[in-house]
Amino acid sequence: MSKLLNQYHELKKKDASSIYLFRVGIFYNILNEDAKLINEKLGLKITDLGPSIFKCGFPVSQLDKYIILLNKMKIKYKVINNLPNDSNINDYLKNVEIKKILNKIADMDLNNTTFQQAFNTLLDIQNKLKNMK
Repeated sequence: MSKLLNQYHELKKKDASSIYLFRVGIFYNILNEDAKLINEKLGLKITDLGPSIFKCGFPVSQLDKYIILLNKMKIKYKVINNLPNDSNINDYLKNVEIKKILNKIADMDLNNTTFQQAFNTLLDIQNKLKNMK
């Protein structure tokens, strides 16, 4: 969050009149004063992350909807894409699923796992991997 916060402050120094929508994974995050304004104008839930850090946001899939609302309200905004240039949403979602699979394996208590449980886990993992293709 500190990297994002630093980027937010740098952008605000250059153009304080814009609201910044930061793409972080599959969400757009809006920070601090921008978040407070968007909370007030659009009713997005604001989250207090600690001293002087606030955020609100929405899923990437809803960007068009919020751009229409921002334009109707004449709110100046800039979309900041923080994903590497060679990434896309499908790659990101696949990585999330792979991490879930790896965590499932890491969390298994192999000393107390039956053959049937191990087989079912492997079968489940195989099916999930096949569905990611």
